[in-house]
Amino acid sequence: MKLPIVLGTALTVCAGALLMGCSSNECSGASVCGGGNSVGQAPSQKAQSSAAPAPGGPLLLTHKWPTAKVCDGSTSVAMPAGGRPLAQFDPSQQDFRSEVTTRGNKGGTWGSGFLYLDLSAEGTESVTVDELHLTTRVPKKIGPPEWVALTQGGCGDVKDRVFDLDLDKPKLVDRGVVGSGESDPSEPPVRTNPLGSGFTVSSADPAIVRVDVSACRGNYEWSLQIDYSYHGKTLHKVVGPFKSFGAAGQNTAVYTPDLSTGKVGTPSPPADVPIGCRGQQ
Repeated sequence: MKLPIVLGTALTVCAGALLMGCSSNECSGASVCGGGNSVGQAPSQKAQSSAAPAPGGPLLLTHKWPTAKVCDGSTSVAMPAGGRPLAQFDPSQQDFRSEVTTRGNKGGTWGSGFLYLDLSAEGTESVTVDELHLTTRVPKKIGPPEWVALTQGGCGDVKDRVFDLDLDKPKLVDRGVVGSGESDPSEPPVRTNPLGSGFTVSSADPAIVRVDVSACRGNYEWSLQIDYSYHGKTLHKVVGPFKSFGAAGQNTAVYTPDLSTGKVGTPSPPADVPIGCRGQQ
């Protein structure tokens, strides 16, 4: 599988990839539930109030955002108004895009990004992962970016358990196992079960899932919530917030940094939509 530039679009050639990311390391009423790969409808208001999940519990959750784990030279980043200028970052560094998108630096992705969720549990406990959804069922709309840093290229063929999150609709879909490449032997086996009773994790049996996030027609701040069961209780953990940009403003400056020197170059006029989003309007 060629990793996507946006959902369902393959990454292209490896130009600049070694410099840019070869790390090993309601939703319109919709959410991903334990009934399989289809998208279920949101519960009724009554059901939401009577069965609202409690926070906390033994689930352990870490994440990686926004680049793909193998030779991702294509994930582009953006910065909202008031954030750090691009000249204060060094695009020749492999972790440049992750640095831009930290909570402290306040940036986000341009068009698409990859969120990896590493799921485990404390001690000898075992928990059941029931559902993955946007915390508020709709993403928060935010203003256009002040600048965009475009990167190109990327390569890789890896097998992952993948969810697609389209923030424009918004819609979250479980795509199951994607990719024909070999699994990373340093990571847990790729899970095939749908979320629900058959999807359990523990310290001895962790799981990693990938969420491919796209924004093509708007700019959003969003978080994901993982609902899970433990000893008959429904609990949750939240990861985020993250920012994803897909619509430039009149004053958005677009740069294509030199990946070998780190120089940001001269800005060009704002792009209409991210490159990988063309044809999806």
